[in-house]
Amino acid sequence: MQIGKGVCITDEARQEALEAIAANKAEILRNNPNAFQKRGGHPLFILPIRAKAGFDDYGYYTLNNQVDHNLTPNNNLEDYNCAQRTYDWASGNHGGTDYILWPYPWTKMEDEIMEIIAAAEGTIIDKRDGNFDLNCVNNGNPNWNGIIIEHADGSQAWYWHFKDGAITTKGIGDTVAAGEYLGAAGSSGSSDWPHLHFEVFDTNGDRIDPYAGPCNDMNPDSWWVSQPDYFIPTINRISTHSGYDYFEDCPNEEITYEKLNFEEGELMVFRVFYRDLQEGSNTDFTIYDPNGNVFISFTWTANFGQDYATSWAHFGYTVDNTWPDGVYTLEAVFGGNTYETIFGVNTNLGVEDMAQTEIALYPNPTSDRVFIETNAPIEKVEVFDIFGRNVLEVSPLAEKTELNLSNLKTGIYVAIISSEGKKSIKKIVKE
Repeated sequence: MQIGKGVCITDEARQEALEAIAANKAEILRNNPNAFQKRGGHPLFILPIRAKAGFDDYGYYTLNNQVDHNLTPNNNLEDYNCAQRTYDWASGNHGGTDYILWPYPWTKMEDEIMEIIAAAEGTIIDKRDGNFDLNCVNNGNPNWNGIIIEHADGSQAWYWHFKDGAITTKGIGDTVAAGEYLGAAGSSGSSDWPHLHFEVFDTNGDRIDPYAGPCNDMNPDSWWVSQPDYFIPTINRISTHSGYDYFEDCPNEEITYEKLNFEEGELMVFRVFYRDLQEGSNTDFTIYDPNGNVFISFTWTANFGQDYATSWAHFGYTVDNTWPDGVYTLEAVFGGNTYETIFGVNTNLGVEDMAQTEIALYPNPTSDRVFIETNAPIEKVEVFDIFGRNVLEVSPLAEKTELNLSNLKTGIYVAIISSEGKKSIKKIVKE
């Protein structure tokens, strides 16, 4: 799976952040003249993310983009390991490390699965919140949520793209310890995928790459307590489904069609979500029947033509009368590790009822007006443009409402519909 690429942080947004930092530090110094006395060498980082307590799947993220070390823009790419796990655009280069939610990023964002933590102790010198967090395009949008921390030696770590409202209660001038909660991953600012953009500057204000490698000329050593490997081949999720469909529509929560129990004549599809799937790597799959005997076994070799930080594969079988009733175990062996899930044939296995409020939005596309109907009272509808600006808001407290879009420009908008304490997201196309 390819993640879209575009302007991550514009020069203007970066300059505005630097000016805000300078003003914030001046205010901090007025209250505490000793707040920024430089001491010690550069910090050593722990991973700036962790899973929310209670998360029990195999994985929740992958590292998708590194710092671009080839500063000639327009598709001249080189990461610290002399490969191309990075990106640039016509006039700039990606300057940080992107940790993205994977799989089901929009669902995991809503559940705040990726918690952003301080990679090292320091002082908060900038903090932003309250900006729209469901952006679907890298377009230079400067309205990010996040935290910037200065360390004891004067270096800084920038943490961007937080989910709105999911941020520490600490403020500018407060100190944080390594591992302390800062916020949850979102898609605020210039972002097309819920993730953390982690960017680091040394004591002189020069960008560095915390990952040491043969093509990193920015800094001579690693800034990690224990530097993670470049490739971490992992299965983040293995699951069974009612078909081959897998519905993704940014920024809606994914429709997964996951299913645990199957009957004769039904299609059983199992899907495997990979992190760092390398071309030519093998996965050994085995399905064990209810008696523990090998029912199906095969080896699949990745043949996508290149390595992928995010990818998935699926395989389907029609359940027939040769499948004994009972609970089956699906096993995958990949990257030296074993992953398992279960499913049933003619059993009482099931999944939690995920039924949501029924919502109809029409006509869509539209040139003027949109009607929204639900089977429960609509508490509020907020409409945002692609830059995350709130352009329309209504609170009908009724099961049907009308949006007048006649004053809006043509383009794509996002409607957030609140009903019974839940939120649903719909795209609107204005022609």
